Amino acid sequence: MTPNILISQSERELEARYANDFIAHIDGKRVQTLRQFYEEIADLLEIPNFGFTLEALNDSLNDLQWLEDERVILYFTNTTELINKERDPAKMGSLLSILDATAEDWKWVDDEDEIDKKEIVIVFEDSDRIRKLLDKESIGYARLSELK
Repeated sequence: MTPNILISQSERELEARYANDFIAHIDGKRVQTLRQFYEEIADLLEIPNFGFTLEALNDSLNDLQWLEDERVILYFTNTTELINKERDPAKMGSLLSILDATAEDWKWVDDEDEIDKKEIVIVFEDSDRIRKLLDKESIGYARLSELK
C-alpha cells in the first residue's frame, strides 16, 4: 500500500499527478513556528473555529466536511525551514505523526459512515531535513516519482 507521506522533487511533478485536486501549498519560509503553521493551515483549508493546538488540528483534519473536494493535497515546500524556529523541536515530530495518522484514518472511512469520504495526501518537497525527521519518527514515505 502507498505510504501516507510522499516526497516530491518539484512542483511540476506534483501538479502532473494531482492537477484536478485541491492543493494547499504550505511554504516553510512562511511557517517557521507551529503558530504560523496553524494560522496558514486554518486559512488555506478554511477551518471553522480552529483552536490552534495539535488536538484541534487533528480534529479538523479528521472532519473536513466543509470542503467540497474529495482529495486534499497538503504540499509543503522549503522544508528545510518548515517549523525550524519552534522552541520545542519535539512538536515537529508530533505534527508529522498527526499528518501521517490522519491520512491513514481517511483510508478506512467506508461508504456506510455518515460522513463524506475524503483523501488526504501529504507531500513534502525533498530535503535531507524532512527525510531525517520522518525517519526519526519512523514514518514511512515514498518518492512521488516512484508511484504508478
